[in-house]
Amino acid sequence: MYKSFLLIENPSKSNNLGPILRCCAAFAVEEVIFVGFAQCSAEGSHGSARHLKITAVPTFDHAVQYLKGRDCGAVEIIGLLGGNSSQDEVYSATGCVVNDITADGHSERLALVSIVGNQHDSQAISASASIFPRSKPVHCRPFRGNTAFSVSKNWRGLPLEQALICDSFVHVPHIPIRESQAMLVDVQASISIVLHHFTAWARHDERSSVGQKFAVSKFLKGKISEEEKEAKVALRSRNREESDNVLEEVAACDIDLFGNSVDGDDY
Repeated sequence: MYKSFLLIENPSKSNNLGPILRCCAAFAVEEVIFVGFAQCSAEGSHGSARHLKITAVPTFDHAVQYLKGRDCGAVEIIGLLGGNSSQDEVYSATGCVVNDITADGHSERLALVSIVGNQHDSQAISASASIFPRSKPVHCRPFRGNTAFSVSKNWRGLPLEQALICDSFVHVPHIPIRESQAMLVDVQASISIVLHHFTAWARHDERSSVGQKFAVSKFLKGKISEEEKEAKVALRSRNREESDNVLEEVAACDIDLFGNSVDGDDY
């Protein structure tokens, strides 16, 4: 069964990623990769963050190596550019142009979906826009295997540094409610919609529930799971065997650990 991973920047220990972690737990994300600090605020996760495996790496380059290595085996990193209701083109299977844009009033450069003739005409588009592949609507389900989704808390798009490591992009098209607003689907909703399409495409089993809650393993503070316990026992046994092998090799030598001869005549 194909697995999903989520990659997100975590610039401080007080950064609240609780609602995003809750979405990951609901859709059985295999592992969450933080770029930055290993700890964050989990307010809003309602305890679901405890059931996720979280790994922290120092840079996005390290994240790419980890995700595409043997540990994760991701075949692709897909950037999530959020919701878009600009024009009918956002539903097209041919995809939309992804531009490197500096939004009015903001200094951060973002990669986001841009449709010719829409509200982005007033924004400064850099000459490097063509380096990005086109963004596909998520209902096309452009997945190929184990997939890492690169997301940002910025609902407008991905920071340029984060977008540059992506192999492709997806966006969530939706009908505009008011013409004055182009994007109304927030980050958590976008992540949930994308993960829903991925798990449906990968044929994951539906989560079981008890009453109004998902059925999950009971988390006991200070306790470890059976899998973790077995892994620790196996590691301890392996270390013990390696130590015994070293002692056997030393005993078979003509000298002891301090370089002294073990010949009985020397004692």
